[in-house]
Amino acid sequence: MNFKQIVQDYFTFSRNERKGITILLVIIFILAIANKVIFYFETPGKIDIVLLDSARNEMNLPENSNNTEASTTTLFMFNPNTISDEALDSLSLHAGIKRNILKFREKGGKFYAEADFRKIYGVTDSIFNEVRPFLFFDNKPDRQAHAIITSELFSFDPNTATDNDFIRLGFTEKQVRTIRNYKSKGGNFRSKADFLKIYGISETQKVELDDYIAIPERETVKTESVIKTAVIQIEINTADSIDLMKLPGIGEKLSKRIVKYRDLLGGFHTIAQLKEVYGLSEQVIQRIEGMIKIDLGKIKKVDLNFAEWNELARHPYIQKNRAQQIVKFRTKYGSIHEPSVLRDSMILSIEEYARLKPYF
Repeated sequence: MNFKQIVQDYFTFSRNERKGITILLVIIFILAIANKVIFYFETPGKIDIVLLDSARNEMNLPENSNNTEASTTTLFMFNPNTISDEALDSLSLHAGIKRNILKFREKGGKFYAEADFRKIYGVTDSIFNEVRPFLFFDNKPDRQAHAIITSELFSFDPNTATDNDFIRLGFTEKQVRTIRNYKSKGGNFRSKADFLKIYGISETQKVELDDYIAIPERETVKTESVIKTAVIQIEINTADSIDLMKLPGIGEKLSKRIVKYRDLLGGFHTIAQLKEVYGLSEQVIQRIEGMIKIDLGKIKKVDLNFAEWNELARHPYIQKNRAQQIVKFRTKYGSIHEPSVLRDSMILSIEEYARLKPYF
């Protein structure tokens, strides 16, 4: 007996048998659907309250014993500075927020107001609004307000005052560290406004201390500095970067830029050319104008007849295109005896020729 014969014997049905199988499948399908939807039509049984209370009394259960789990995950009045780990676990807050509260306290942090609790990572606006009515804090005065009330006010120079002086004036240790950090980086207070800009000084402190800040004027030092700088005279076409750094407003970078641009030009013939140096402001040029002298004899001339193309192209007033045109003109017509021929032949415009004339 082969496989085909087995299939024909066991899986060949008559017409009536096929009808029966179809009806059976339909009944099975209907029962499966009914099993899923029947609970929608069921009416829940009513609880006999009297019977339930009598059973609760017999078992000595409290009235809310049927909601014990809910009572363990709720909100109640708490102080975030002193609440224990166990009590914190019973609050219906996300586990991450609870961990962040404990970490904040372990690092020395303290909650002084509701706004401090809002800053905890993970506390959203909705969570904060829900928890806010249950927060309370120690009834202690604000640290800064306390410092101002108990402070001893006296005239002081913030440039010379000691840490103890600042503490006596009502500053907190954190504020004193901020002031010291500013001064350690070279900071100096030239006026009351400079001192009152220090981060962390409250508006109340600013009002209280304004009349007691005494910073001596330093006009004498400033006048001597002006007289000293006015004496400086530097020949700009021969000075090196170190010499140029003696000028007010000229640092290491600017002095090197001036020297580099001067070498590309071949020398300066007017003070106005300093405006072409990158980063050199007009205000600085005005300050140093009286301290600079120019020796026109130090200017290096451009040899139009023998200079190579790349040498001409390096000059800031000629550059690549003009250098190529000059070389072509020189190759075609021979030596250039008079530079004005470049202007007349339209290689250089009138303005370009005027700028280059001191270098020919």
